[in-house]
Amino acid sequence: MILLTMAVLATSLIDGSVRAEARGGNSVAGQDPSSLGLSADLLGRASSPDGALRFGLSPSAVLAQGSRLFVRGFGEADLRLGGRGWARLRQALGYGTVDLSPLSTLAPSGPVPGAVQPPPASRFVSVQESTTTLELEYAASRRLRLASSAAWVVSGGVDAVARDALPLSRGPLFRANLDWAATRLDNLGMELSALDYRYSNGRRASVGSLTAAWRTQPWRDTELSVGLGPGIGRSQAPDQPAATVLYAVGRADLRTTPVRDLSATFGAAIEPLGDPLSGDVVERGSLRTAAVWGRAGGVTLAARLIGSVAVTSGAAGPSSPQAGDRYLNGEVSVTVPLDARSSLAAGARGAFLSRPLLDQPSDQWIAFVSYGAQVPLFR
Repeated sequence: MILLTMAVLATSLIDGSVRAEARGGNSVAGQDPSSLGLSADLLGRASSPDGALRFGLSPSAVLAQGSRLFVRGFGEADLRLGGRGWARLRQALGYGTVDLSPLSTLAPSGPVPGAVQPPPASRFVSVQESTTTLELEYAASRRLRLASSAAWVVSGGVDAVARDALPLSRGPLFRANLDWAATRLDNLGMELSALDYRYSNGRRASVGSLTAAWRTQPWRDTELSVGLGPGIGRSQAPDQPAATVLYAVGRADLRTTPVRDLSATFGAAIEPLGDPLSGDVVERGSLRTAAVWGRAGGVTLAARLIGSVAVTSGAAGPSSPQAGDRYLNGEVSVTVPLDARSSLAAGARGAFLSRPLLDQPSDQWIAFVSYGAQVPLFR
């Protein structure tokens, strides 16, 4: 990491950003959502025709019922292979205590995938992360591209107390993609993915899928992609025989700019997942939608909504998903630029869980005010 940092410094390509967010709302079920979040990002790059070096450091802190600090960093090296291929080696690490409340946007996205995964029973969890990834890309022709990646992933609680809320998982993750530009507006693809995670609670989750995808531009400023295929999941509890189930895998995404200054995205998916809170293999359906109105350098209005529903049940443990479990998370905000590099934002954020764990409230909301700025360090 020291050599990588020196190389980036020598090329004078380092950028930084900072963000502060104050949020507050009514206490529900004895939980006070009020807090202050601080985060920063430091990114650097050194490049040449034959490769590139990158590094990043992202500390974040939450001041609520005490102070919590989490630090994530990565180092990445790209190497050109001949005239058509690239190899990329990436190491990412993270350690500290995170705020996994659905009302916090400053929480790292590692242990509980940002998004459509309901939160654990404990709001603050001490977490460790490590992901080592090797990626290969090859352009077989002007139309055909191949890509694959293999990773070893470690994520979860750092000690016995934290692992009660978020078990420590470790194991391999593999993906392979084939993309063919069939026409100027249409791309066809195939994706093979597989994972095999073992959890500190003794469970094991293995998931594989094969999907065929189509990406097209049906209209100007609109992109549509869909994918469909079979999946298989294998779940095993301690001292129990493994259970293997076939699943359906499907995805659809739409990105469009229907009118000037307005952009919108819609996404839906159904897929088997290794549940990070229990170690079960569960089929989960998810939905994402977002809209942004505004132009560069002006006032921006934004809204987003994400949600999920458990299609199948887990092993009926205390934190296992049950079929029909629903989760929603939404936000509306307005951002006002203060100058070319900083802005002020305000808005509201809410969340709903149909079956909250332990003493969590079923619905929560907060109002927030945040300040963000870009900080060029070396150019």
